Amino acid sequence: MLCRNHIDVSEGIRRCARCGSPFCQNCLVDIGGKPYCATCKSEEILDVRSGVQSGVLDLAGLGRRFVAALVDGFLMWIVVFVLGMVFGVLGAVSKNVGTSLGLNLTWQLLMWALTISYQAIMLSARGQTLGKMAMRVKVVNADGSDITTGQAWGRELARAVLSLLCIVDYIPIFFTDQKTTIHDMAAKTRVVNWA
Repeated sequence: MLCRNHIDVSEGIRRCARCGSPFCQNCLVDIGGKPYCATCKSEEILDVRSGVQSGVLDLAGLGRRFVAALVDGFLMWIVVFVLGMVFGVLGAVSKNVGTSLGLNLTWQLLMWALTISYQAIMLSARGQTLGKMAMRVKVVNADGSDITTGQAWGRELARAVLSLLCIVDYIPIFFTDQKTTIHDMAAKTRVVNWA
């Protein structure tokens, strides 16, 4: 890991407590026992002065996240099943093998695109999918603010790519303080309990 500001420095690197970017000791300032980069230092000082307690999020546990993903997966399975039936019938009716293969490929790509789009659109609008609403969890920034549309799409694209690796995406949740998965790290998001 290299310092974001000094690419020749690789020793003594720590991550900023607010943005998570790697920096060397010369680029960080400790505030309340946590390291902050120059950009985040100003925001943290303003939060301290105003009495806002930053970094204290009610992080959602693995169980709630899993059930939310299960609910979303079931809902998407219904849509995919119906579309699969339609494409299956079209493929069976077609006498051309090339058309059948084309329909199968189209169905696979459509299934992937629908899943990504559902998650990203729901997260960008509310920070929650239907499964997350049911489990009362929400995707937010590391400081607790709402995520952007770009973060929502980036998070879901990273999640889709990492879904090919199945459980590898979720391994960091057991070892990180803020219970982040790889797709959370990529989008700089957190999943919190939400009333």
